[in-house]
Amino acid sequence: MNTHQHPEASPSRSAVSPYAAFLSARGEAAPASAYEQWAAEHPGGTDEALAWLDAGWARVQEGDDERALRVFRRAVELGGARGREAQAAVVRQLYALKRPEEAEQLTGRLADELATQPTGVDDLHVYDAMVEVLSESDRPEQALGWCLAGLEAATRLPEDEQVSALRRGLQVSRISLNETLGLEPDAEDQALEAELSEELRAFGSTLNQLLDHESGTRKLDVPDGGEAFDGLVLRWARADFPSVRARWPETTALYGDDYDFYAARIQREARAYAEAGATRVLLTTGTLTDYLAYAERTGVDPALPATRQAYGEWKAVRARQDTIVWPPARNGPCWCDSGRKYKKCCGTPADK
Repeated sequence: MNTHQHPEASPSRSAVSPYAAFLSARGEAAPASAYEQWAAEHPGGTDEALAWLDAGWARVQEGDDERALRVFRRAVELGGARGREAQAAVVRQLYALKRPEEAEQLTGRLADELATQPTGVDDLHVYDAMVEVLSESDRPEQALGWCLAGLEAATRLPEDEQVSALRRGLQVSRISLNETLGLEPDAEDQALEAELSEELRAFGSTLNQLLDHESGTRKLDVPDGGEAFDGLVLRWARADFPSVRARWPETTALYGDDYDFYAARIQREARAYAEAGATRVLLTTGTLTDYLAYAERTGVDPALPATRQAYGEWKAVRARQDTIVWPPARNGPCWCDSGRKYKKCCGTPADK
């Protein structure tokens, strides 16, 4: 069995910034108050808005929607790309708090703001975030409009890996929204669906070559009365992602530059196990602090992929509170810590 460790709609964090150092020093997800304290202590810095954004999402995770709204608005006040990203988060909170009129007004202002300025790659993150917000808020027609606007904006940008990944995400969202609205897929949608299916088949074929059972899976016995599993994916916690990439820069080619890319890769990998014949696929979450402690305890090199594989198997057996059976319930929280339902996040559209 192979254990792989592959990848919020925000732009990637700098690995050498003071904020990245703060995240690395914690080694695990911080409470909202810690993000807020860091932002208050670093006014005017390039990462202040990002810290307020992370504080807001942490408040969402803690169930404090009113406080999350206030925190997101602090990020909006700072302006720029992060401020526009925070506006999308504010829209999300207004819908969550049953204040649709305010949400619609802000949505209109944000659309006008994006339409009257040169398009940058950060704006694609905003379009993508608004598609997620409006889809989650059961406004598929509006979500589709933002999706199409984002795809049009992408045509005005030089092609690179990040633009390509964001365009692909918007294209996949368009397929899902067209399906939700009962619209027939056009030729471009059909071509993309065929491409995604072929990518999955190719990945499943590779897994079949790697795994040593004729069905493409291998049962592992789990002690202490646990159930056996035949597919395992290790993923890094969202808060630890910048620190992991900073510690092992060579993983960038595999993990990508942001957590959305990383999460999409993990989702494809878990699906590929199922396509290859796995009947019980587990997804386990690792943190950098826990991983380094494991490596020290077992006397192995944490930089080796084999160590990450062994750590994933150990987590699945001994740390069951951090492990789920994939896929999660469609209406349950997504495994990627986005705060959205699985069906509105990583489960869209392939796992319907």
